[in-house]
Amino acid sequence: MNELFILNNASEGMRAKLTRIAKGMRQIDVASLAHVDCIDITRLENNRFVLPTHRKRILTVLGLINDSNDQETNQGDQHADEY
Repeated sequence: MNELFILNNASEGMRAKLTRIAKGMRQIDVASLAHVDCIDITRLENNRFVLPTHRKRILTVLGLINDSNDQETNQGDQHADEY
């Protein structure tokens, strides 16, 4: 059974963390599948800077974006300068 969560005003990091937990994955599981370090998962979940290529891999593994969704990725790249 699939459940739907609606998160208003949730940060990208919060959405990533809740999605990871809902899928029953550990940070190391996501890191392994995305070919990044565990620290990248921690940084993303805490809304810290993560290299755009690593960010895209992590969000793709979590199903929050797909590989062809460049608009979503570009929005995150713009916010990276804020950190």
